[in-house]
Amino acid sequence: MMSTVTCSMLLLNALIGLSLANPISGVETHEPYSTGQLCRSGPLGMESGLIPDESITASSYNSYNPKYARLNVGSNFWIPRSASGSWIQVDLGLSSPVVTGVIVQGYSSAYVSTFSVQYSDDTESWRDLVYIGGDTIQFNGNVAGGQQVTVNFPVVLRTRFLRILLLTWIGTSPGLDFEVLGCRDDIVRLVGGDDALSGRVEIYHDDAWGAVCDTNWDFQDATTVCRQLGFLEASEAKIGSYFGATELPVVLDRVACKGTEYYLDDCAFVCMDEDRTCNNTAGVVCKSKILETVRLVGGESKTSGRVELFQKVTWGTICDTDWDIIDAGVVCRQLGFSGATEAKTGSYFGEPEGPMYMQGVTCDGSEAKITDCPSHCWDEPRCNSTETAGVVCLQGNMESENGEIPALQ
Repeated sequence: MMSTVTCSMLLLNALIGLSLANPISGVETHEPYSTGQLCRSGPLGMESGLIPDESITASSYNSYNPKYARLNVGSNFWIPRSASGSWIQVDLGLSSPVVTGVIVQGYSSAYVSTFSVQYSDDTESWRDLVYIGGDTIQFNGNVAGGQQVTVNFPVVLRTRFLRILLLTWIGTSPGLDFEVLGCRDDIVRLVGGDDALSGRVEIYHDDAWGAVCDTNWDFQDATTVCRQLGFLEASEAKIGSYFGATELPVVLDRVACKGTEYYLDDCAFVCMDEDRTCNNTAGVVCKSKILETVRLVGGESKTSGRVELFQKVTWGTICDTDWDIIDAGVVCRQLGFSGATEAKTGSYFGEPEGPMYMQGVTCDGSEAKITDCPSHCWDEPRCNSTETAGVVCLQGNMESENGEIPALQ
């Protein structure tokens, strides 16, 4: 019988099809897919607008901000304030696509001649695309006359965030436009449920769809599936072929996710072979994409606590730099209260463990959401866990003229 590790490798190898131009190490990826039916590489949305403006960020800009880096949209380019050490990055979305490469273009006389690539699932831990020896891969973007250059990566990444780092350039103010190439085809789907949130779990394996055995299937396994599909987590893990029987082969057995994985085939499991049998399949019911984007944690009641935001797949906090009663009021009204009585600093409601998302928040009080307030959004927050913001809200709820509590967006 094959070991779990051997089996996991076979599943990955079944997805390999494109040969590697260079051997790569340190790339946490599910190797190039083996079939065009599953993944037909194409533009991921810089040109079409599927990737929104707020998902394109950069270390700096001069004249034209990061949204101008869209390929084939207008005549402007993103221009960094200083080319040295500059980067531009894209959030490709919760349901992470596979990425096969990029198309880059610059001005005819000022352009990026070489660049490197980093990738991350959370922007907290960036990885370089490197050779086996550990050297960073340098890609060539040097084409005279402002021509477009298609750069195919030696491996196909599956990542949420992609970053382009400038290494060398021509001209004093190099411009850059680009498109990210890849595909958003899911390799996990839900079948037989009442809606998109529920169903029997099926996974694409060896050029065909297969089912998952329900042996040891639990909430952590279900949450991994839901997270891969772009939902927050699972509300139920279903067993006993709850969503109906299937004639598809069962390809995964005794799945053992830790609950931190983003993809089902990142979890440990036993492969099915001719010596194993399974009578029932696994299913899930997922929670809808999160509606609540701000919450209070650590307070004595629901009206007080540390302010936490849901972004980038997890909850994080706000630095207390410049935090005041106006900022606190925006949070409280966003939560449905009529206002704030106190703005707390210095991690008054306890130290968090998650990331920091905002620093230097400066609301004017007219904002509907705390994320509508100005902040130092181009820079990573630099405060520590002892410097987070909190609020104490007024007990009364906001009410409309007819006495009803308005729905929050």
